[in-house]
Amino acid sequence: MLKHTFSRLFIVGGVLSFALLISGCSMIRGPLYPDVIYNNRQPLISVTYEYGEIEVQLPLAYPGGVPDIISFQVYAQGDTLNPIISILQESPHVFVVYLPQGVLDIHSKSNLIKIIPQDTNFESVSVRFQGIRFGKIQLPPKVIRMKQLIVSGTVFLNKNGRNLVGVDVSLQNFDNEIKKIKTNEAGFYQLAIPGEYKYAKHVRLVAGNNLIFKPHKQKLDFSQSFKLIENVGVGPSGDLVDPLYLTNKDNVHFREKPDIGSKTIFLLEKGEAVSVKRVTPGEYNGSIEVELNNKKKVEIEGWVYRSDVFLLDLNNIFKKGGDNDTEL
Repeated sequence: MLKHTFSRLFIVGGVLSFALLISGCSMIRGPLYPDVIYNNRQPLISVTYEYGEIEVQLPLAYPGGVPDIISFQVYAQGDTLNPIISILQESPHVFVVYLPQGVLDIHSKSNLIKIIPQDTNFESVSVRFQGIRFGKIQLPPKVIRMKQLIVSGTVFLNKNGRNLVGVDVSLQNFDNEIKKIKTNEAGFYQLAIPGEYKYAKHVRLVAGNNLIFKPHKQKLDFSQSFKLIENVGVGPSGDLVDPLYLTNKDNVHFREKPDIGSKTIFLLEKGEAVSVKRVTPGEYNGSIEVELNNKKKVEIEGWVYRSDVFLLDLNNIFKKGGDNDTEL
């Protein structure tokens, strides 16, 4: 019995024939048969076959942190429930997988690679691609990112609880602005930043840079959550009685007494509110609000020079050049 092995075969009119075309390093292959084929003649000849192979390469980039382990699941022909192969491995720079010939959809991008980092800090992503009969598929690079960090809330006036439209709200790392937005018609804001800031120690929320009040500044801690809700009150509270004055520059001396050389209790920022109670030719006596560690506010009495403050305009709390007019 003679036995020969060929790569491709065709049956025409009951006569077994085969053809092999070689051009350079490439090969054109015909259909594959699942079983050994016999010609039922003497001498008896049997034909065996071998499958071609598909190599898929997917480069990966990690702009922030790198997960320790990633699960890769490859799906074919629109089936997203039953992977044809699953691989669990350390995070590679290039994911490489070998598939048997004939498993992929070669007509549309119904084939899918799911990339699932085994770390909840990272986002899972999917890559759709069109298959080939056999050979190599080089996919474009895919970025694996940490989950976005999101902070949202409303901005309102401490004096009466009214929500404010058009207030500047930003996220900063040290003094570098990461992202900025304005509150909408309901006073709502939402900011999202890359996940690599999750464990940063100096990320803060800043609201009200376009207001005449001292901006609200608050340190944020994303280490325990990807989403934070921070409602922001700006300006003096309703506990400070009129008339209200605001400091017109930074480092305004808020002194214990009106006497020359009196002890300075605080250096006030620009936009700090002072509730004035007594007036002298050169100074005002009044109270300011100081926030304690538990966010409780207390009033402290002192003196400021009249040249360092201006009367609060109740009709407009936005800086000159702003687009908004908001009554207190």
